[in-house]
Amino acid sequence: MDPTGFSWIVTRHDDASVLRAAGDLDLASVEQFRAGLAEAMADPMPAHVVIDLQDIDFCDSSGLNALIWAANRVEETGGRLVLRGLRPRMTRLLRMTGLDRRFATSDA
Repeated sequence: MDPTGFSWIVTRHDDASVLRAAGDLDLASVEQFRAGLAEAMADPMPAHVVIDLQDIDFCDSSGLNALIWAANRVEETGGRLVLRGLRPRMTRLLRMTGLDRRFATSDA
């Protein structure tokens, strides 16, 4: 865990790399998030990447921009990005910003 309280771990499940993030996804943690994404994408490309957000406590505009950046990066390589474990607050944030139409989501 870094000084901001943000942490991440990457695991493999079937054909996907799963980036499980915890803490606040904000300006202070964007670089850590990008490091986690780079590790998740390090496996054979095109990558199927799942970002598990169930342990994200807070997300600001920097965090939303980081998620958009992540989707763009994965899709540039022919991969697919899915958001998983959305808490009600995050679901509302995505709906309010219209980003619910941008991201594929999964409950499992």
